[in-house]
Amino acid sequence: MSLYLILHKVRGEPAFDIAEKIEIGDEEGWVIPTSGHRAYPVAHYSLQQFIDSGQIDDLEPMPDDLPDHYQIHDEVKRYGGRVSELLAKLHLRPRYSNLKIRPL
Repeated sequence: MSLYLILHKVRGEPAFDIAEKIEIGDEEGWVIPTSGHRAYPVAHYSLQQFIDSGQIDDLEPMPDDLPDHYQIHDEVKRYGGRVSELLAKLHLRPRYSNLKIRPL
């Protein structure tokens, strides 16, 4: 497993994270191994090279249209904290009847 230090967007702000390069279908993608979330880096650096040198060169500006690591999807916005309605829309059953999601 090769790990990388990536620069990506998290909640609208630039952030560094550790990621792994993976194959997603026929394309190359990135995943944060500790959370399993997909990442969309604007730049990546070999973690070992960063550890050895302790520096990062040539940071790219963060594009406005770069997907956010914690992107809020329209379905979640629309249904807010009404979990049962969202699950019904997705044709899923709740595992726990008292499950609550706070509105974002």
